[in-house]
Amino acid sequence: MSRMDTKISKRIDLIHILLTAMFFSLIIAYSLMGLNEDAMNIFLVFIVMVGSIVGYYTTITAGILYSIIYIFSYASFHIFLNISRGIPVSVDVYFWMITVPLFTLAFAYYGGLIRNIQEQNSNLKKENAELVVIDKETGLLSSQTFFNELQAYMKINERYHIEVYLMLVKIKYENEVIKILGESKYNRIVNEISNAINSLLREEDRKYILRDANMFGLILLSNKDGGRYIKNRIKEMINNINFKDDIAINKIKLEVLVGLVPYRSNEISSPYEFFKMAEKDLEFDV
Repeated sequence: MSRMDTKISKRIDLIHILLTAMFFSLIIAYSLMGLNEDAMNIFLVFIVMVGSIVGYYTTITAGILYSIIYIFSYASFHIFLNISRGIPVSVDVYFWMITVPLFTLAFAYYGGLIRNIQEQNSNLKKENAELVVIDKETGLLSSQTFFNELQAYMKINERYHIEVYLMLVKIKYENEVIKILGESKYNRIVNEISNAINSLLREEDRKYILRDANMFGLILLSNKDGGRYIKNRIKEMINNINFKDDIAINKIKLEVLVGLVPYRSNEISSPYEFFKMAEKDLEFDV
């Protein structure tokens, strides 16, 4: 945990203790001052709770606005009673004018600290996910390194004139398959396809699962005939996958779309452009 996180955690602990003490103080004051004898005070306890909720789920600014509206309304009401009916302003009026804003702003500050640390934790989780190189479900490389390595292979082609191909593999009618089978069975299909790809390709070929795009990305060192062979072989292997213990999946005719594009330095200027060309070829695969 960073120093900033530690400071925020300490502040949360302190404000939590303070809020607990404030609630006990409110209970004690409510009893000792005999506030339970006036039904109006029960309503004001409700106003305290509303202010606390408003403060916690919004911001300090919203809490201040709520407090200003409350003080103006409550003070105006008692000033009116004092002028029109001669009712004196009692001690409990000042008590509630302090209590409601105090609870509102304290909870607003508390809520702000909670949101701050939640946001930091969310950012840390996102950063950690981006550092994960291997997809834990399939064992394939994750999309985080895909474009960097694709560019590296493009440089290999330019320097050593070794044929580099980009292949994209996507489950045909994937949305319909998910609707029919559900997410868990769909994930099982993805894992089986990953196993088929792993068993077919060599170690020097790079195999990725691009979860954001719902497809597999393969960087191949091959020639024209080799690329076509791998394309046909992948289709054949996936079409013949047999889920022996799951009749529901076997009833679905599992097919994939495959896009295959060779790298040409005079036609492709960036990894993203290379990817889009392969994606376009995939769309024409029927």
